[in-house]
Amino acid sequence: MDRAAALRLMDHFLAAYNEGDPRHLDHCLHPEYRHPNPAVERGIEGMRAAIRRWAAAVEGLSLTLDDLVVEGDKVVARMTFSGRQIGAIMDIPPSGRHFSVGLIDIFLVEDGLFAQHWDEMDLLGLHRQLGALPDRV
Repeated sequence: MDRAAALRLMDHFLAAYNEGDPRHLDHCLHPEYRHPNPAVERGIEGMRAAIRRWAAAVEGLSLTLDDLVVEGDKVVARMTFSGRQIGAIMDIPPSGRHFSVGLIDIFLVEDGLFAQHWDEMDLLGLHRQLGALPDRV
């Protein structure tokens, strides 16, 4: 996959979160999309549901692309995820707090679409910023 094609896919992926509109996923995800998180149902419908949950729990949700690496059939995106918590996130009750955390997604490309991804989010930072953990241990 070339960088321009990867950026087009990422634009749709980001728009799905930033606009709270999972229809953007139709333009970037393979119909048999695979997510490693057992909390996310397999397929594009699982990701649509995940986006709806995040959009309901985060006011002003913003997912921004900070860096992109394209190598063969892999696209690596370093991003920043931010907003204000207004609903439960990972069993953390609504705090009204703002947060901003880094994450890295590695996407596998099949048939010109994202077919699978693995992600790493700064969950420690997220829990601390939402008041679920002390600032220092």
